[in-house]
Amino acid sequence: MKSNTIYPPMSEREISGAAISREAATQGMVLLKNINGVLPLKGRGKIALFGNGAARTIRGGTGSGDPFNGGLSGGGDQDVDQSLRYHINILNAMETEGFEIVNREQQMAWARCYDLAKREMKDQVMSVFAFPEEPLTTEKLEEYAKETETAICVISRNSGEGNDRFMKKEVSIGDKKYEIGDYRLSAVEMDNLKKLRSAFSSLVLVLNVPGSISVQDLEAACADAILLMGQAGQEGGAAVTDILTGKATPSGKLTATWAKKYEDYPTAGNFLQDFNKAVYTEGIYVGYRYFDTFNVEPGYPFGYGLSYTTFALGNLEASLDEDTLVLGVTVENTGAFAGREVVQVYVSAPVSEMDMPEQELKGFQKTMLLAPGEKEDIKIRIPLRNLASYSENAGGYILSKGDYGVRIGTSSRDTKPVCKIRLEQTALTEQVLVELPLTETLEEKKGLTDRKDETIWKDVPVLLAVQIPETLDSRSAYSDEKVVTYATDTSYQPVMPYETVRYVEKKEWKLNDVASGRVSMEEFAAQLDAAQLADLCCGTGWGVQDENNPVIGASSESVPGAAGETTHALESYGVSSIVLADGPGGVRITQQFEATDLESGEKRQVYHYCTAWPVGTLLAQSFDPEILEQVGCGMAADMQAMRIDLLLGPGMNIQRDPMCGRNFEYFSEDPLISGKMASAMVRGLQSLPGGGGCIKHYAANNQETNRNAVDSVIGQRALREIYLEPYKIAIQESQPLSIMSSYNLINGVPTADSYDLCTDLARGEWGFEGLIMTDWNGGSSTPWKSMHAGNDLIMPGGKGRAMNILQAVRTVMPEFDERGQVIMVQEVPFAPVFAARWNSFTVDPEGPDTVMAPLGEGHTAEMKDGEILVDGEKVYMQANDMKTFFNDPASFVPKICPANEEVAFILDDGRAIGYKGHLDKKPRLCLGDVQRCAVHNLRIILKCMGL
Repeated sequence: MKSNTIYPPMSEREISGAAISREAATQGMVLLKNINGVLPLKGRGKIALFGNGAARTIRGGTGSGDPFNGGLSGGGDQDVDQSLRYHINILNAMETEGFEIVNREQQMAWARCYDLAKREMKDQVMSVFAFPEEPLTTEKLEEYAKETETAICVISRNSGEGNDRFMKKEVSIGDKKYEIGDYRLSAVEMDNLKKLRSAFSSLVLVLNVPGSISVQDLEAACADAILLMGQAGQEGGAAVTDILTGKATPSGKLTATWAKKYEDYPTAGNFLQDFNKAVYTEGIYVGYRYFDTFNVEPGYPFGYGLSYTTFALGNLEASLDEDTLVLGVTVENTGAFAGREVVQVYVSAPVSEMDMPEQELKGFQKTMLLAPGEKEDIKIRIPLRNLASYSENAGGYILSKGDYGVRIGTSSRDTKPVCKIRLEQTALTEQVLVELPLTETLEEKKGLTDRKDETIWKDVPVLLAVQIPETLDSRSAYSDEKVVTYATDTSYQPVMPYETVRYVEKKEWKLNDVASGRVSMEEFAAQLDAAQLADLCCGTGWGVQDENNPVIGASSESVPGAAGETTHALESYGVSSIVLADGPGGVRITQQFEATDLESGEKRQVYHYCTAWPVGTLLAQSFDPEILEQVGCGMAADMQAMRIDLLLGPGMNIQRDPMCGRNFEYFSEDPLISGKMASAMVRGLQSLPGGGGCIKHYAANNQETNRNAVDSVIGQRALREIYLEPYKIAIQESQPLSIMSSYNLINGVPTADSYDLCTDLARGEWGFEGLIMTDWNGGSSTPWKSMHAGNDLIMPGGKGRAMNILQAVRTVMPEFDERGQVIMVQEVPFAPVFAARWNSFTVDPEGPDTVMAPLGEGHTAEMKDGEILVDGEKVYMQANDMKTFFNDPASFVPKICPANEEVAFILDDGRAIGYKGHLDKKPRLCLGDVQRCAVHNLRIILKCMGL
């Protein structure tokens, strides 16, 4: 057992997490090809292993999706991938299983070169490491082929946060340049595969990749079997060995279409073509909706996946139970291996009102593990309102007049017609408002406007929909944007036109008074002043308060490496700080650190070991919400042990294009799969008291290039049916404690500043009850604007962002040090980047206002060569920005713009400095805006505190 070989021994929690991770990985792996039953492997003899991924298997992507890179603090172990606690490589797992690797020496020699190059990479957190494949020689392969007939070649890729994928690229290692493959195979990989095919009787490809790669290139390899293992977490090598040997039968299905070549994707012509704008011209025709509608032959279709056994679907039945479609099917295992099958339901809508895709997934269910000859009766219920489509002209979602064709099958390209559902009139099922409207003309792709070939439906029963779903009025009750300010000061008057005031009694309430029902949360928040509310709506800055001086005690334990925390400033009110950690690949914190024991005062080694889970795509390929809920429960156990309150996951953006570098974190190109899998994981994350999940990145965050400022231009139908639908499902089915808004803009508005997105949709339409936070640094958003929008928590926050909110509520004078220089506060711990505390004042030589900065005792100002000097040294007015630092850290100058005679002057014989400019005295935000956000935050803090 692993706990016998690892120090300190693995806890029961870790052992349990590893077992769930391994099972989840096997459930999501997809068998793409298997000629003549090459897999599973026969026996446990000699075998040849090739490819970087054999000895250095990639567990998951980089950035916040990697739980073992040290967390926000960085400094993770560079050799973590060789730790059995953290990671099982395929080569090691195969040897443990009893195989002899005939080319082991060659594999390990190249792996040592791989390790050396990886250690030399400066950024171990956000950079994507790539290493060339070793060119194979015919002579060596012929030597290995004398010992075994079977070769397994592992094709590995990585991607991650902040980076999009590429076709191929050139990298330099030492003084040599190498071609590296990504979506396409490199020339060396193609040549290696050609030689392997020639040398060995059986060739198996294992794809250790974050997303799809060129099927055209894979077909050229002429392999006997292709297994998509994906990025399978810390147990990846063991899990794929289970599949290769037949200990587990593959049952995963693709949740994204694999094209024969990249050019076949509908986004290929415009993805990343405009740095500042992403134009969604494909509309709703994403993934299989495009391939099936426009008759483009995929390499591997959506929902596809082979098994070692075979299944038969029989006894197809369909009926209507009031306004719900009820489908029945018997699944029989007709092969020789135990296995599981996924029943998938696709519906073709009538085109009487608008263009439609050929078909859409509307339901699915995975069988239990069926022994050979065993059967299972499956029932799938689909409410008719789930078949509705969005019509801007109709003001909501409609069921169109005509026939809805229903198919059942095992992939999008392998289905049987079951029935037709007939609607005699078009029906409005849900009224909604237009949210996040386009601000420019957008020409979108149009699908089917007629269905000419109806012969496949001629013999199926027609079910007349007699009971039509009632029309739901989901129009946001908050669309008027009105806000209530709760005031304890009876002289307070509204300052914004949308504001009303309610006066409440001033009392010394504590948060536990809210929990006991003695006071409402709004009345409690009314006791706090604007500065306290602003603090409550901002995190404390990067990391956690005791990041650099961790402690451990009976009731307290630091969590270095956590992504952030909420304010400690209100602890006298009984408001605890809650800690947030990155996900969704696992709890991302520092794994090992030295802390001060609060009882003894001595230093102790502390271990924060958590599980690394399979990536989101692999989990979703299981088509099994139950296994995702189990993974969520495992994460919850890690969170509870590490005292983490909110895990920043799952990620659930749509896989619009395979070149998005962060697709591995996301579930699917399909909104139903994405929403159902996210719901299941959130239920698991919130299965233990005191913690919860954070669905992200809300919304339309489909690329990493210029992710902080790119504008996603999307039509209303595509936005609702494809990109928002997963969030709607997750909120209504699992009520996550939090949502993270994305960096990008949607139709010209930063997501965190969008009232439509944060308030009207999430709360008004879908009934969200938690808090909404920004992604770290907020992209293009502005904290005070986010407050009115209903983005409740600015992360990672810090005093500068709290001040941005405060000065929108009231005038805040600038802050100066004893030398008369505006105070510069370091905003991040990892860079000398500061924020100047001018607050409500803007320096301007033509400004009508002046502010005075008195100098401290012993300091004197003078004007020399047009610049103000204090004690002979310059006084600076601005701080250089983060972008400048990262562009050239070596020559970065933190403080810039010396005070000069154009904007500053000397007063009181050198004992004060005056600055010219504008003092903003007009409020842009009312107190109620900040109170409302604070209330949302407090409700989640209360839950995390267990009150």
